[in-house]
Amino acid sequence: MNNQANDSVLKFWDERASLGDLAGTNDFVLTGIEQSYLLDTIPRGSRVLDIGCGNGSSLIKLVDQKGCTGVGIDFSEEMVKLAKQASQSQGLGERVEWHRRGVPPVPNEWAQFDVAYSQRCLINLASAEQQKEAVLSVKDTLNSGGIYIMIECFMEGAEETNLLRRRLGLQAMDAPWHNLFFHLHEVKSWSTPSFYMEKVVHVSSTYHLLSRVVNAKLAADSGEALRYDSAINLLAAQLPQEIGEFGPVKACIWRKT
Repeated sequence: MNNQANDSVLKFWDERASLGDLAGTNDFVLTGIEQSYLLDTIPRGSRVLDIGCGNGSSLIKLVDQKGCTGVGIDFSEEMVKLAKQASQSQGLGERVEWHRRGVPPVPNEWAQFDVAYSQRCLINLASAEQQKEAVLSVKDTLNSGGIYIMIECFMEGAEETNLLRRRLGLQAMDAPWHNLFFHLHEVKSWSTPSFYMEKVVHVSSTYHLLSRVVNAKLAADSGEALRYDSAINLLAAQLPQEIGEFGPVKACIWRKT
């Protein structure tokens, strides 16, 4: 990533740091779905590395609700500052550390972790080469048998959604200017005998189908503004999420042997 592009992305995230639950995305319902998946998947008491922790919301929930400990890293100083403040205000400061770090590679300067995860973080890197280096470097942060939960955006799911949107006369949705979506078939090919992709979970497929296709069409036909807190979106979040393979957000589960 050239310096000018990197500065633009950093400025973007610094400016979003103070938005609370909206810091990572305006779609707070999607954030909640992702966090629920992490809470359901990560074993109680795990030592966790949050790669691209943002304002710390996800890791703080894991520490508070699952008894986890861990480290959060982010390249935005503003995000790290707010994460520290939030954990200290909740009395969790001794169980979690926050550091300003960039990737790739993912730093391994702390003791190894049971679980690492990223949450739409590595899509901010400028090239597939950087993304591959970042993903494979996670291995060195994990204990033997540890897992990496790679919640990132993939072109295949985005295309599935856009296919239905076009059928209904809606415009295709492009990736944000600062994002480079992964290609799932390429990421699968990065597996090695000692660090491999175990499975793919379509972690918010139902939600994307109902919010980005059904609700979007109803809003377009009625002339109403789209709202993330619409009744359809809130209902969709309560359903099992692996209906189809819609939406760019997938959870790829990697395991270190």
